[in-house]
Amino acid sequence: MLSFVNRMILGPALPCVMAVCGTFLLMRFRLFPLRHPIRTVRALSDRRGDGISPFRAACVALSGTLGVGNIAGVASAIAMGGAGSVFWMWVSAFFAMIIKYAEVTTAMLYRKNGHGGAPYYMEKGIGSRRLALFFAGLILFSSFTVGNTVQSSAAAEALRVSFGVPKIMTGVVFAALTVILLGGGVKRVADFSAVVIPVLSIGYVILSLAIIIRNGAMLPSVMARIIGGAFEFRAAGGGLAGFFISRAVRLGASRGVLSNEAGCGTAAFAHSSASSKPAEQGVFGIFEVFVDTVLLCTLTAFVVLIAFPACIPELDGMALAAEAYSVIGLPGGVFVSASSAVYALASVVCWSFYGQESLICLGAGEKARRAYTLIYGAAGIAGAIFTPGFVWELADMSVSLMALVNTVCLCILSRGSARATREYFEG
Repeated sequence: MLSFVNRMILGPALPCVMAVCGTFLLMRFRLFPLRHPIRTVRALSDRRGDGISPFRAACVALSGTLGVGNIAGVASAIAMGGAGSVFWMWVSAFFAMIIKYAEVTTAMLYRKNGHGGAPYYMEKGIGSRRLALFFAGLILFSSFTVGNTVQSSAAAEALRVSFGVPKIMTGVVFAALTVILLGGGVKRVADFSAVVIPVLSIGYVILSLAIIIRNGAMLPSVMARIIGGAFEFRAAGGGLAGFFISRAVRLGASRGVLSNEAGCGTAAFAHSSASSKPAEQGVFGIFEVFVDTVLLCTLTAFVVLIAFPACIPELDGMALAAEAYSVIGLPGGVFVSASSAVYALASVVCWSFYGQESLICLGAGEKARRAYTLIYGAAGIAGAIFTPGFVWELADMSVSLMALVNTVCLCILSRGSARATREYFEG
């Protein structure tokens, strides 16, 4: 049932909505965000007021986006949808940049007392309390799927393959660390993310580039496979219908969104804690999508396609990625497995923060939030032993639902974000 809904309903709708809404927002903002990339660099170290810095807020958001989606998600998309999935990840990333910019900017406009996010601007901006509550519930559900079981499942598989660690042990450790880190609130999560994410990302980039440069002669054939596979619309007999439900397009868009979370309404929680102007913080949304999808997802895809030039083995996403990075020897696969586990932990911690913020939107008290933390930890243990295929189907459904609802809301509220954009870039 889940597979049918993702394949025939949510999967085809997601790339359509992203393309239409992304184009609308880009025109609404007069291309300003993409014409001023230097603003992002200048904002990296800025800090104002008592909130966390824009950079640390971005690191919290990146800890939610940089995870197994960049590694296992990309590998599984290639295994299921072919090399052409990579092309559609790039296409979705272009629209995702402007959508995430709008998402962060809008959240900053409607935040209250350091709290903000999609439910806040749905209630205050659109004027629908019911929609806000529905979306908060959707985020709460997604914190258990995208933010927890997917991460713990991939981490458990990675540590089992490379180090022989029992899956249940990984789940227990994840649960304990999540509870400890959450005890310090958003600032502890930010401190953890600001240290872990940059170090892991630099190491992952260096390793990936080493493999790609060493096998540079294969890049033309890799690009040929990506471009050629992108336009194989065998599904539904070809044509426009085949285009939108082909596995390459569907998985490229959904795994791209699962990785960078553009339009999902989640990163807005982290950015709302920052002490900066709305549009200034919004440029970090562009930065996040670039780092997440254009850089890290592309590196993973190139390494997988270099490692398997003929055909892709039938392996789970995490096992496939570890096998691909082993082309430089055992240390490569071991590093990727260990990195995946730490990335996953950062994502689990970040998403638990999102879940608690959604509980606040739902009016939950302190006892309910404490209970959520314990249940969330238990879900991580369950995710570590779940079947990976079922976990990925749940995740695809979650991000698609969130992105479809939230992206339309961003278009409705674009007047305010467009005004903030003009004031920042023209001021």
